[in-house]
Amino acid sequence: MPKPLLFLVLLALLPACRGRRLSRCEVVRIFKQQGLDGFEGFALGNYVCMAFWESRWKTDKVRDSNNIGKDYGVFQINSFKWCDDGTAGGENLCKVHCAELLNDNLTASVNCTKTIVKKEGLKSWDSWNDYCNGRRIKRWVHGCDFTQGRRPAARPQHRHRRPLLAVNAS
Repeated sequence: MPKPLLFLVLLALLPACRGRRLSRCEVVRIFKQQGLDGFEGFALGNYVCMAFWESRWKTDKVRDSNNIGKDYGVFQINSFKWCDDGTAGGENLCKVHCAELLNDNLTASVNCTKTIVKKEGLKSWDSWNDYCNGRRIKRWVHGCDFTQGRRPAARPQHRHRRPLLAVNAS
């Protein structure tokens, strides 16, 4: 394929590959749907809080790690230990390519996070220790609709009592 044509094809695919910043309630809904609520004993708000402080919920965030490798996606999962990006000596304990952690549907990120939490707990993330652990976690999920498009159940109507008849005192 000629180089100019290849460049145009890659340029056309670029918008489909670009990540985005998710809203808090989008994150709550996705994490709930993918089984993080109560996972390994941690309330959903712990995961939402930690992901915020790691990436501000940006699905395409990549940064150089303080240690070895790079950190990827909303959870900033490290390439030396957890995913494969070609980092020399990397372990890839999640059995996933790091690029998959940049996907907007978050399935690979959530699955890898579950692996990390099973092995090390949320303490594996400094941001959880610094900003979420022991704090008011419910606020991270407050006001978000968990029902995924279904309307919440209607509140039961209370039957009104008949008004008491006033006794004429005359």
